Amino acid sequence: MPHILTLPRTQAPTLPLQGCWPAQNLDFLQHAQWQDRAQAEHNEAWLQPITYLLLRNAAGHLWCYQRTGGDARLDGRCSCGVGGHVDLADAEPPFDNNTFDSMSRTSDKPYRPISPLNSQATLRRALLRELSEELGASEADLRDLRFQGLIYEGLTAVGRVHLGLLFTAQWRPDLPPQPVAGEALLALSFRPASAIVHNDQFELWSRLAAQSLL
Repeated sequence: MPHILTLPRTQAPTLPLQGCWPAQNLDFLQHAQWQDRAQAEHNEAWLQPITYLLLRNAAGHLWCYQRTGGDARLDGRCSCGVGGHVDLADAEPPFDNNTFDSMSRTSDKPYRPISPLNSQATLRRALLRELSEELGASEADLRDLRFQGLIYEGLTAVGRVHLGLLFTAQWRPDLPPQPVAGEALLALSFRPASAIVHNDQFELWSRLAAQSLL
């Protein structure tokens, strides 16, 4: 199983029951650790940071899509966020996989420390990797990429183990994004944030993120 970035819940910022709010920095990620995804997925003692990028057109509308596979808990829901887990391969500076594997064989702990971590560079690498995998796009397709804040909801099992890291960027090409063939995504259209906030077809993170932009 892949190793992903995880954060002890005790080291996270104070979390609301649900919300999307500005964050001044990502210093708390210095407490993050690499962990096998299968071990973290249902363990509420850990949070899995997720990059969540909203793509806006010139009018400020958000690109939306529908999930057609993947995590069964989200299948069929609509979203305006592109992104995913932060993988070991995204680490900056790069992590020595041979050293990591050696540590895994000699330790009984299911997680590994990652200090020092350049959190901004690591998240950027993760976000751009997901953008390439899902949409076949690159940084050249974006303008004004910036970190906005955090998203969390503790109402569902999937929500309680994830922490959203919200980014926004303007989509530069004239044509809207198109998912890569084989990705479990169905392109919808650019929609105003106000059309997402109260639409129950959209996952809660999308509604919270859209609300924060109004």
